[in-house]
This record gives sequence, structure tokens and C-alpha cells, in this order.
Amino acid sequence: MNTGRRQTGSALLVVVLVLPALLAFGMVRLLGTRDGGKDRAEPPPPVSPSGAVDSGPAIDLAARITGTAYSTELTFEINRDRAEAGPPPQVGDCRQFAEWAQRNGGFPVGGEPVQTLSVHARRSLDVNWVSVTAVPVAEVELTKEDGPWVELACRDDAPSPSPSVPRGEEEGNIDRPHVLTAGQTIELPVPLQAPDDTGEAFPRGVVDYQLDVRIEIDGVVQEHVLRNGSVPFRCCGRITYMGFQAARYEWRLSPSRSLRYCPELRYTLEPPPERCETTRR
Repeated sequence: MNTGRRQTGSALLVVVLVLPALLAFGMVRLLGTRDGGKDRAEPPPPVSPSGAVDSGPAIDLAARITGTAYSTELTFEINRDRAEAGPPPQVGDCRQFAEWAQRNGGFPVGGEPVQTLSVHARRSLDVNWVSVTAVPVAEVELTKEDGPWVELACRDDAPSPSPSVPRGEEEGNIDRPHVLTAGQTIELPVPLQAPDDTGEAFPRGVVDYQLDVRIEIDGVVQEHVLRNGSVPFRCCGRITYMGFQAARYEWRLSPSRSLRYCPELRYTLEPPPERCETTRR
């Protein structure tokens, strides 16, 4: 009889002690649900090794073709009708001309492409090291139906606008650190690195490719994949051979617009003199 009373008393004591705690826990959960959990502690934002809070991408990257192993000036292989029509009036310099040519099916003539990397800083940072690899996406087969193919180039007396370069930095030198402040942009001509499984930095023939970029920002290596806007990059054509020189269209955009046209040449020994004509457009 006494044993039963003791067990009943113990059970009541447990209920008395535990019930208030359960009620308090339930009220806390209910209040947290009603206010959306605003009072709950959020994890702190990640911090970079330099101690700065990392609130998003530190840089914006872009790349463009600025030449080839064949020439420091861009010459494009393109459909003849496109070359004759030329760029629209809003294309005012050779940099815009190159972008227009590539959007309209043109691609550089020559060997390995020369890429220029544009680095825009969203905050103050150090760029310590850059590596760029061309990764083929597809081989391009050219057909006569897409042609006839000609050479297209741009000649401009006015220099293209250049981005701001940090004071004391030499544009194009990727072997030394570059100190950027928020809003600054630097352009770096970068040699292509050979992929691990091949000995060539760029394959032969006309190839669609993208760029794998590894860049060290404030001691941390980032990896990026770059394309030519919404499509892959494309390079490199070869349209002039021994005994044949393709027709060439050279557009001058400033100070006035004109076209210099040189017809194709076929020969067996030495190439004959060019017979070029210049017309106002």
C-alpha cells in the first residue's frame, strides 16, 4: 500500500517539474513561427583570409581576342557579302568592328589566338596570378555554301578607348601583382596554357572553344569559365596559301568611312602586285 502511494507521488512530482518546461518550449516555438524566426541568430558571413567580409563576387571577368600568333592586328575570315556590306553606322572603332565581325560569322585568321583578359574589381584587392587555358568545344567545318570566304580587316586612325589602369602598374604584365581599388579595370594580354593532356596550347584548324581561367585574388585561387558573350570563341582560319591570296576588304572607320578592296590573286611563281581600290562609304 505504501509502495503504491510512493510511486504515485513520484509520478506527480515528475509531471509538476516537466510540464512547465514543455509549456515554455511550446510558447517559444509558437512565437518563433509567428514572427518568421526574426529573432533567430543568423550565421556570420564568410571572411576572406585577408579579414575582409566576402559579400559576393570580388571581380567581373571578360575576355576578347586581340590578335593571333600570325599578327598583332586582327584579320577575319568571313562571308564576302558581309565584308562588302560592312559594319552598321554605330560601329565607330576597330574594337567595336571586331565584335561586330565575330557576331556576324567572322573569325580570326592566323595561328594561336591572343586573348586579353579584362578584370574589373568590385572592391579593393590584389591580383597575384593568372592562368588561361583554351578548352575546345567543337571542330568547325567550313563549306563553300557558307562562303565565298574573304579576308576582312579594320584600319582606324583614332585609338580605341582603353580601361583605367591602376597608377604605377604596367598594363599587360601578368608576372607581377596588380593592386586594384573598387571600380578599377585592368586588361591583361594572357598567353594560353597547354592543357594537361596535350602538348599544344591551341589545336589546329577552326575550333569553337571556351576559356578556363584560374586567377589568384588576395591569395585565394578562383576558377572561371569564359565564353564570347553567349557563344563560344572561334579561331583560327587560314584563307591565303602559296599561289593564292584571298580577296581582302579593309574598312577605315575614322576620320571618315572608306573601303579598300583588293581582289584575289592567283599565281604560280611570285605573287603579282596588288590592284587595290579605295572608295568612300
